[in-house]
Amino acid sequence: MSGSSFGPPNVMIRIREGLLGPNYLYHRRLIGQSKRWSINEIHEYQKTRFERLIQQYGDEVTQKEDYRRNPHRYTRWDVPLLTHTVRTGGTSGQPLRFKADTLARRQKERAYLFDIWSRVGYAPYDLRVVYRGNVHDSPVRFDHFENAWVISPNATTEQQLGRLRRWLRARAPFFLHVYPSSLYTFIDLVGEDLFRSLSIRGVLAGSEAFPAGEQMRFEQEFGIHIAHWYGHSEYAVMAYYCGECGGFHFYPTYGHVEFLSSETDRLWRIVASSFNRMGTQFVRYDTGDLAAPPVGGCTNNFLRAGAIAGRSQEVFIDSSGRERALGPYVFGIHGPFWDHIRDLQFVQDRAGLLRVRLVTNSRADRDQVQRTLEQRLPMVKLEFEYVPLIERNPNGKRRYFIGSLQAGARSHHTTQPGSC
Repeated sequence: MSGSSFGPPNVMIRIREGLLGPNYLYHRRLIGQSKRWSINEIHEYQKTRFERLIQQYGDEVTQKEDYRRNPHRYTRWDVPLLTHTVRTGGTSGQPLRFKADTLARRQKERAYLFDIWSRVGYAPYDLRVVYRGNVHDSPVRFDHFENAWVISPNATTEQQLGRLRRWLRARAPFFLHVYPSSLYTFIDLVGEDLFRSLSIRGVLAGSEAFPAGEQMRFEQEFGIHIAHWYGHSEYAVMAYYCGECGGFHFYPTYGHVEFLSSETDRLWRIVASSFNRMGTQFVRYDTGDLAAPPVGGCTNNFLRAGAIAGRSQEVFIDSSGRERALGPYVFGIHGPFWDHIRDLQFVQDRAGLLRVRLVTNSRADRDQVQRTLEQRLPMVKLEFEYVPLIERNPNGKRRYFIGSLQAGARSHHTTQPGSC
């Protein structure tokens, strides 16, 4: 763990700017233009692209199973090197494999993320410290291309915490990049007094839910603003949290979003269609997430939801008695690990121990599966149980975490709907 910060050479800055590419510049301009559009102009932009998708693929609402069963039907321009396989995380069921544009998608994604992050003062490639469950050999690794320090879970074991705290004290001003569920876990690990002393310019938090009111509570308590957003691995929808109205605005140039009725009282299903030109085309895709109607008005004309009911936060107790959010250690697995897994569930009924219930494929390398999870969760003992299936709720989903412990958790860890 290095004790001093260092910046990348000027050549890295130029490489980053070059790799942002034409698609980034195109969407950056498009985002700026769309913020000035009227409701009618937004409607016309979306109508043309949405109708083109419907004409080619039909107007039926689709589920994940449609893309598993017939992936070629929804895939276009699947050219080697220009597209690659993406695996979604497996925390809401069996992972989905699909094709994504190798270059343009990344450039497009950066345009929207940078726009969201700019709401707390972030400029492209400002220094970040990332605490999102990324696993690598060293406790802390510097990513030259991203200009980001990435903290690995093995830096947060009790034996390493002292070094991590000393390392953080030496950091130049940075943006803290976390999952919502890992923000207070990070504060618990480093200590609140040290956290308050760090030169944190802003917090970047996405990929899962904030409990209701927690974002506002954090900003008031620590005086640090949060850039928060909702999206998913299929790249069909992107929305950002608006501090003005307290809702979520969906970018009209990223994809097409519909709110359809659901079986859950006063909540809508989020159905999205992607505007990506290469790879898998998600058409009227039921994301599995629910949205609450907006309250009041807002000066922004983008389609708006009052809240997003996505993944909930789950907290387990590690071997030292410390509370930790499970999400960062599981959501971040997007590689071949999921090729071995059909389903999984974590169960805790004793502090310091997690029982991992697994449904594996017939040719799964169970040793590799166990090593991967043990590497990501070094602060707790794991017991593995291989089962033929994991029971689902009536809505077709299963809880990926079941905990029976009464943790002495503060209200920060209360599980409520928020935004992904």
